[in-house]
Amino acid sequence: MSDEGSVPAGETGAAGAGQTGAAGAGKTGAAGAGENGAAGTEIQLEILVPGGHGTAFTVRAGQLVEIVDVEGQQVADFVAFAEQNRTEWLSTTHTRSSLLRLTVRPGDTLESNWRRPMFEIIRDDVGRNDIITSMCDDRRYRLDYGVEGHRSCRTNFTEALAPWGIAEWQIPDPVNFFQNAPIHPDRSFGNEIPTGQPGDTLVLRALMDAMVSVSACPQDLNPCNGFRPSPLIVRILGRPGEGTADGPPSEEGDQS
Repeated sequence: MSDEGSVPAGETGAAGAGQTGAAGAGKTGAAGAGENGAAGTEIQLEILVPGGHGTAFTVRAGQLVEIVDVEGQQVADFVAFAEQNRTEWLSTTHTRSSLLRLTVRPGDTLESNWRRPMFEIIRDDVGRNDIITSMCDDRRYRLDYGVEGHRSCRTNFTEALAPWGIAEWQIPDPVNFFQNAPIHPDRSFGNEIPTGQPGDTLVLRALMDAMVSVSACPQDLNPCNGFRPSPLIVRILGRPGEGTADGPPSEEGDQS
C-alpha cells in the first residue's frame, strides 16, 4: 500500500500509513473516552488508514472499535467475520430485517448472517450511515466511469484480509459508516456529500470475537467522500488485562 497521506507515528500514535501497530497501547485518553463507554479502557491497537486504502485486525468480545474521520466527509466501509467460523459474517441484510430500518444508530445491534449479534453501536457523532449500498469495485469504475485500475473498497478488503485466507468472493456487503445516502419519499435513495466533520467518531462494542476490515473508501468520482478520499484512524480499546487486539497473522501463521 502507498504511504501517501501518512503522518509520523509520534503524531498519531499509529505505526505508520497502511501499517498496523500498537503504538499508544497502554495509554488511556482515546477521543471522547467518557462519552463512548470507554471510561477505564486503554488503547490496545491504533491504525492510521490512508485515504483510499484499508486495514484489517482482530477484535475480542467486549472490546471497542473506534473509527475517527480525521478530516471530515470520509466514508468508512466496514466488514467482519466471526473468528471461529468464517461462514458467519456481518450481514447488512439480516441487520435490516432485524431492525426494520434502512439505517443504523446508537443502541442498534448489527447481526450476522446466522442472526447472532456481532456489534453494538454505542456512539455516532455523524448520525448518517448506510446499509443499502454495495462497496465500490474495479468493475464499477470501469463500467460507470470509464476508468481502469482505480482503487476500490473491494480491492482494499481483498488485500487486507488476504493474510487470513479470505478470498475476494467471500467478502460480504459492507456497513458504510458516515455515508450520506438519504432515503427519499418515493423510496429511492441518494448519494450526497457526507456531513462528517474533522474528528467525528463512531464507536462499536464487539459482541463476539471477530476479524474486521475497514476501508477508507477511494471513491473520488461522485460525492461519496466529498470527491476527496481522506484518512481514518481506527482504535481498539479494551480494559487492562482483558487481552489485546491483533493485526494480520504472519505468512507462516494459521489461516484456517
